[in-house]
Amino acid sequence: MPDRSRTDALAFGHLALKYGYISLEQLHECIKDQEKESKGGAPKRKIGEILVEKGYLSRGQVIEIFRHQTSAGRQTHLENYQILAKIGKGAMGAVYKARQLSLNRIVALKILPPKLALNKSYISRFLREARLAAKLNHENIIYVIDVGESKGVYYFAMEFVEGKTVAERLKEQGKLSESQAIEMSLQVAKAMDHAFSYGIIHRDIKPANIMITDQDKIVKLCDFGLAKKLDLRSSVTTHGTVAGTPFYISPEQIKGENVDTRSDIYSMGATMYHMATGELPFPGNSAPIVMVKQLHERPGPPRTKNPRISRAFDAVIMKCLEKNPARRFQSPSELVEILTTLSDPAKRKSSRVAHSPHRHGSGR
Repeated sequence: MPDRSRTDALAFGHLALKYGYISLEQLHECIKDQEKESKGGAPKRKIGEILVEKGYLSRGQVIEIFRHQTSAGRQTHLENYQILAKIGKGAMGAVYKARQLSLNRIVALKILPPKLALNKSYISRFLREARLAAKLNHENIIYVIDVGESKGVYYFAMEFVEGKTVAERLKEQGKLSESQAIEMSLQVAKAMDHAFSYGIIHRDIKPANIMITDQDKIVKLCDFGLAKKLDLRSSVTTHGTVAGTPFYISPEQIKGENVDTRSDIYSMGATMYHMATGELPFPGNSAPIVMVKQLHERPGPPRTKNPRISRAFDAVIMKCLEKNPARRFQSPSELVEILTTLSDPAKRKSSRVAHSPHRHGSGR
């Protein structure tokens, strides 16, 4: 049986030579050092690590070689993980299906892109996402398994979910039934409520960040790439840019104001609108056009797009989409309570559900 570590070293070295980063003599020198260390009883280090230690490669060059190996679907030098396939891209990096070698299990591996990995602020933001998500333990949130750095490659491993996103379901079906939309929204609201109990808001709730498992149809909120703690005054968002997705973003996010959980409730309202009608509340051909609509226009009620929507669910969606945060539901728990009632036909009481008095305040 071939020595996999030697095969990986030669594959990595071949790319380093191909790019002109190192000489053949330098590669042979490092391979000999690698073999010498292993014969002495020490764990065999990755060839990239030795090349960097000797100053033959920079961290950025190692990351670029890793990116090429990953895109080609080859075994990479990322310690303890075998990359199997690219499955998506989030706010702060690509996501891969991978095998965690130590436990022989399939995980979703999120990797900070090579260009961003050269920027300390992006590294901080990426690791911050992992630390925030790792605090959360709820069946409706994809949980974090591991976080780390391997020779300049920053990653964190998450629960791997076999399923489709709500965005994919909408693309296939056009829109969801009211009962489906309510049940999925209720599970997301429970995830929001759990995150909020830790002082965490998501800031990018949208159909593409909501997954439904194939086997048991459990809804999972994912991608906390823009999440933040409510008690943090500073933001890692670049000055002059907007965090979030234009079609679902809250007016206060667009204006760069301090946001609280009611911003997530607005985004959830836009998501529910899309699920129930098959249409965006604010369509547009460019981000600026959409954001202007978010700031100044009121969307047409969902019932005008889909008359089969009940008045009660219509009212809940429109209340979430109020421009003034004080007029929305004030916490995820309120949204959970309303959606729980709507999900039970025996408890549903028409528009009284949506128009019940609610507390005004800061949302926390």
